Amino acid sequence: MAMDGSHFFAWFQKNRVLVWWIPYISNSYSDRCALYARFPTTTVKFAARQFTVRLGDIDLKRDDEPSAPVTFKVSEIRAHKDFRRVGFYNDIAILKLDRPARKSKYIIPLCVPPPELEQEQFAGKRSTVVGWGTTFYGGKESTVQRQAILPVWRNEDCNQAYFQPITSNFICAGYAEGGTDACQGDSGGPLMLNWESKWIQVGVVSFGNKCGEPGYPGVYTRVTKYLDWIRENTRT
Repeated sequence: MAMDGSHFFAWFQKNRVLVWWIPYISNSYSDRCALYARFPTTTVKFAARQFTVRLGDIDLKRDDEPSAPVTFKVSEIRAHKDFRRVGFYNDIAILKLDRPARKSKYIIPLCVPPPELEQEQFAGKRSTVVGWGTTFYGGKESTVQRQAILPVWRNEDCNQAYFQPITSNFICAGYAEGGTDACQGDSGGPLMLNWESKWIQVGVVSFGNKCGEPGYPGVYTRVTKYLDWIRENTRT
């Protein structure tokens, strides 16, 4: 991802280590971010034994970061049963960590949207995607976390741009002229935006036409379409 670094935490799979900004699941809007700290969301691509989760990491080459990254084992992956590899429909999964994560100065809660935003399209809003993916298609993965600020598209416009149906279960973000986008290695990371002074996760990086191609925004799984599924899979 060819943008400046930040203090957000997304994901990056490197030597079977997964780095995350963990989302806290919203149980009631008065609470905004309930402490379901064992269940980050990702896309459907791996088995639990393949990786661990690390929180608080920014520079993958440093072992002396002041954030003191914390590592977790993944005890279970709860993938959506209707996931379709062709088209990446229902491309979402829940990771169950071996123990709850604790909020700190460097591990900051990212909220799942409240139920009243289920029909919100977010079109035109400024969203943020973060990760350690490649800075261009076919390039090398970044060792330092990067971020990109992207406008959210109307689904109708995204559907016209793409070679497959873009249903309401997707959310698209990017620039018509291209050049800034999530890329290889960013899949499974969060697309988020600031809503009423809270950072909420509105998407999960899923697919695109290479990276940053003109006329093609990045395509993300739309989190608000899976709120009931997320709650059902974070109860135990």
